[in-house]
Amino acid sequence: MPHAVSAVPEPPATPSVGRVYNFSAGPAAMPESVLGQLREEMFDLFGTGIGLLEQSHRGAAYDRLLAEAFQAVDACSGLGDEWATLFLPGGSMQQFSLMAMNFVPKDGWVAFADTGLWAHKGEHETSCVRRVRKAFDGTACRYDHVPADGEISDCSGAAYLSYCSNNTVEGTQFARPPRVAAPLFCDATSDIFSREYDLAAHDLVFASGQKNLGASGITMVLVRRSLLERADRSLPPMLSYAHFARTESRPNTPPTFGVRVIGLMAKWIADHGGPAAFGPRNRAKAAHIYASIDRSGGFYRPSMRADCRSDMSISFQLPSDALVDRFVAESEREGLCGLRGHREWGGIRACVYNAFPAKGCELLATFMDEFARRNG
Repeated sequence: MPHAVSAVPEPPATPSVGRVYNFSAGPAAMPESVLGQLREEMFDLFGTGIGLLEQSHRGAAYDRLLAEAFQAVDACSGLGDEWATLFLPGGSMQQFSLMAMNFVPKDGWVAFADTGLWAHKGEHETSCVRRVRKAFDGTACRYDHVPADGEISDCSGAAYLSYCSNNTVEGTQFARPPRVAAPLFCDATSDIFSREYDLAAHDLVFASGQKNLGASGITMVLVRRSLLERADRSLPPMLSYAHFARTESRPNTPPTFGVRVIGLMAKWIADHGGPAAFGPRNRAKAAHIYASIDRSGGFYRPSMRADCRSDMSISFQLPSDALVDRFVAESEREGLCGLRGHREWGGIRACVYNAFPAKGCELLATFMDEFARRNG
């Protein structure tokens, strides 16, 4: 059970000397305590005299590492034994085709809530192997909000509805899972374990590692065991979620470093109160930046409707590209880095995942106020 919020320490507020505030969308900021532990373990894991990167994935040290990772993820997710945790090599994009191949009959189809760039790309990936239908088309509103239940078309007959809980490019976020007449599959890459969220309302949730879970090149999948029992058994083993579950996510040599990082990140989250504690903290962090946007008199133009604002990814436009360039250059001189928006969206984007210090949000808001005063 997670500790009471009042009983856990706050994460450190400022980075160490020589480090900056890293607003990058991913790979993103990690806790310095986790980085320090990884540095030590690179040379010697668990007193074995063998470094983390050198450990056999069939050895006792990795058995312990893997068990700790499963335990820490379970503590954060709150899901029971009817769920399996999988660690797969690669990023989140490949999950879209894997999900369809595993769980959609050849004559079946997948419903999609197209709420942003990554959901749109995921729809395309899925369409390479199975039929897709849009249940919500966010292009009509330039992705300025996520849909209410009434805006999602009938999903009856779909193998599942695929949606992204947090849209990092556009800065929108679902307050709760959609309620539809189909199983829910969720890409929670950018807000997993960042707040209380009803994971049990889904049949499958996945998140790649480079945002709230640490290292890139690995994806964590939370999936109902009952769903695995219905998976396509004709798939090659390396494409089968069920095979990964049976083999403890090591059907061959797994991404051992990434598994360790996820385990340490999940433990760090649990030790600081779990999602229930990080939700209020993350809302308070984001509120500093949104307050600066709102008091700028239109100088900063948010990309999202106010009722769908993300606590993880804050996206806004400036009056010109030249001002964007100036904003990025001046903010970097203040130690506020990684703020340029996605290359396909432009503007400014501040990603403030669990490990991002609150003080950085306060400093960015102050910088934004002064920048608007000088350039508005």
